[in-house]
Amino acid sequence: MILRPPRESDVEAAYSWDRDPELAAWNGRAPISISLSAARRDYLARWEDKSVKTFIIEAAGDPIGMATLYDFRRDGCELGIKIGPGNLRGKGYATEAVSLLLDYAFDTLGLEAVRGSTMAHNHRMQRVFEKNGFAQVGDGSLLSRYDNRRYTELFYERRRDA
Repeated sequence: MILRPPRESDVEAAYSWDRDPELAAWNGRAPISISLSAARRDYLARWEDKSVKTFIIEAAGDPIGMATLYDFRRDGCELGIKIGPGNLRGKGYATEAVSLLLDYAFDTLGLEAVRGSTMAHNHRMQRVFEKNGFAQVGDGSLLSRYDNRRYTELFYERRRDA
């Protein structure tokens, strides 16, 4: 498995992931409903944004997910990750991708902390954080744009020296 920069040929895969109701629900939002051509413009613009580090997670030559480092502040950043194909979730790809992201954030970017969050019902992501040495540092309430319900969001942090 590798992390690599996204390319235009990844747009259709990313679009299918963002239309997946299960992935959207884990993030408290609705699947995207814009057209593929509108999504293509959005993805390509976002992938060029220098304030965000976006990577495609690739396994056996195929894109299987996306990982992002963003919101760079206080000597750290936020992490976001998704594994697209449902049959590949729970297979260790997210754990490995987060490990690679941590190496990049600490060794290449020189950051001191990487932060992340997940919904309380997303036990898979909680395990990914725990396996990568993150500590839970708080929680909060989130109003879902998907179903207008309140959910608990859990906040995690991994320090360079952890």
